[in-house]
Amino acid sequence: MKKNGVFLSLLTAGISGVSIFANALFVSRADPLIFSLIRNSLVALMLTAVLLLFGQWKRLSRVTKKEWGILVAIGAIGGGIPFAMFFAGLSQIGAVNGNILQKTLFLWVALFAVPILKEKIGKVQLLGYLFLFLGMFVFGGTYKLVPSTGAFLVLGATILWAIENVVAKITLKTVSPHIVAWGRMLFGLPFLLAATVVMGKTHLLMTPTAFAPMPLVVSSVLLVAYVATWYSTLSLAPATVVSSILVFAPVVTALLTAIVLHESIVKTQATNLILLSLGTILVVVTRLFPKRQNRSV
Repeated sequence: MKKNGVFLSLLTAGISGVSIFANALFVSRADPLIFSLIRNSLVALMLTAVLLLFGQWKRLSRVTKKEWGILVAIGAIGGGIPFAMFFAGLSQIGAVNGNILQKTLFLWVALFAVPILKEKIGKVQLLGYLFLFLGMFVFGGTYKLVPSTGAFLVLGATILWAIENVVAKITLKTVSPHIVAWGRMLFGLPFLLAATVVMGKTHLLMTPTAFAPMPLVVSSVLLVAYVATWYSTLSLAPATVVSSILVFAPVVTALLTAIVLHESIVKTQATNLILLSLGTILVVVTRLFPKRQNRSV
């Protein structure tokens, strides 16, 4: 079970990397918030079909009122509010800075998971964290920390996603990963719709780019695969482990870009990819061979 969690988390990181690459190629020029609202609606329908096909629908009758409330909360702080905050911030600070800030997710997850979930971080895993940090912020780009409303919105969204991971980790003890994934996407929709109304973007729902078939299908299928594997992974392995392995996704994206688009990897990017890979390897090793690691700190 422990090793399955690690391998599944690597698969999730791979899906995330492919998704980033595919979205860059196929996603339309629609407004990001509008595209997310439509795509997430389609994903919620797909996950409903998954529940029906795999006999998970009957399990909904065993979900308690308290668990329903938690699923709504996961939808709000995972699939709804932070998306609106993230895209609002992204429009102010740009995609590069926004995505780099979002990559701090594993640090925030660790901050919450250690005291709340009582997860332990060993010295080798900490070294892995150091490599991941260096790969992202020292050799990972040209990000400059400039306090602004946009930066705080993106950072706030990232913190909400970290809280969601901790809440989901607890919920997964009694609720199926497929149901948690379904709840996250379904109950996040009203919050995305509310954000669309508040930001005065409802008229954009009628534009042709919002319903472009290729971007919607590609992005939706990959998102279904991502959330399904992510919550299954989270049910099997510590949140501190799976969230840090997810940082490996940009390596997959860079390799796909180099292979498929024949774009060369520059020296600085190579350093970034090597550090991210080393950090991921160290985190994976701590999970596959826990008895060989030093005491946790």
